[in-house]
Amino acid sequence: MRIALLLTLPALMLTAQDAAQPAITFDAMHFDFGKISPDKKVSHKFKVLNKGTGLLNITGVNPSCGCTYTAPAKWSLQPGEATEIEATFNPTGYRGPVRKSLVVVSNDPKTPSQTLTFEADVVQEIGLKSNSVFFLDVPRTKPMNSSVRLESGNGEKVEITEVKAPGAPYYHFSFKNEGNDALLDITFDGKLVPAGQQRGADTITVRHTNPRVPPIVLTAQWELKPAILASPDKVVWQEPAGKELRAKLVLKSANGKSFVLKFNGCTNPNVRVEGLGNRPAPLQEFSVVLSKDAKPGTTNDLLTLSTDDPDQPQILVRIAAILS
Repeated sequence: MRIALLLTLPALMLTAQDAAQPAITFDAMHFDFGKISPDKKVSHKFKVLNKGTGLLNITGVNPSCGCTYTAPAKWSLQPGEATEIEATFNPTGYRGPVRKSLVVVSNDPKTPSQTLTFEADVVQEIGLKSNSVFFLDVPRTKPMNSSVRLESGNGEKVEITEVKAPGAPYYHFSFKNEGNDALLDITFDGKLVPAGQQRGADTITVRHTNPRVPPIVLTAQWELKPAILASPDKVVWQEPAGKELRAKLVLKSANGKSFVLKFNGCTNPNVRVEGLGNRPAPLQEFSVVLSKDAKPGTTNDLLTLSTDDPDQPQILVRIAAILS
């Protein structure tokens, strides 16, 4: 009898040990961060519990792209013990609904891998459809308007406090609210553009009351409508030095309006004009002359003409000479 009991006891102990199995559970398998800003990381701690009767060993945590995790304080849990796995999400570069996951691997024989998930709605607290504003074919005598909407992405009111465009006095700004959005009206006044400038790009900075969002930076590109067209738009000579060179230049009003043209000079003293009249006309034709005294070499200069047309008071024509 004693021998039978001694033989039976080890078998019972082995059976009890086989029955001692770990069982991994979590307080929640999913977490919703709700609406979040794209410039702030968020994190959540998933609680891990061993509800089994054997030792639970966490052997791996595999996050999906864009998600990181903090290693649990304990990788091995006795029955009844718990730990936490912290998932962190960096929303930079994301927009709209996002769903991420972590796969937790353990020695649980029934569920050796469990997937934890979280979701977030990445919203711009202040949204713009475009950071660029265009003013094209702007007449000097008539302002052009454009509007930019600063959209509220978090339900808070967007309030503009200041708008500036340093070094660009030809802009005028006004702003108002439409619901939670802010509407910025930009007026471009061609009359205030310095003579000789036909196109350019400026930076407009919009300040607001939201402390979590940096000032909004817009790029404004503009181009004045040519009132007078030059043909050709550039005079180029490539000839031997020592002889007089001529080129015909025609200036024509884009709207058929008569204008008076005056020669103001050239950056090259060897360049002059001939045949320029003082009478108003919708088309002015004259000759650009390079003196035979011009030395061999390459030059790039500007011919300056003035008009009585308020839309284009000054015309610049490029002059290039390659003399051998």
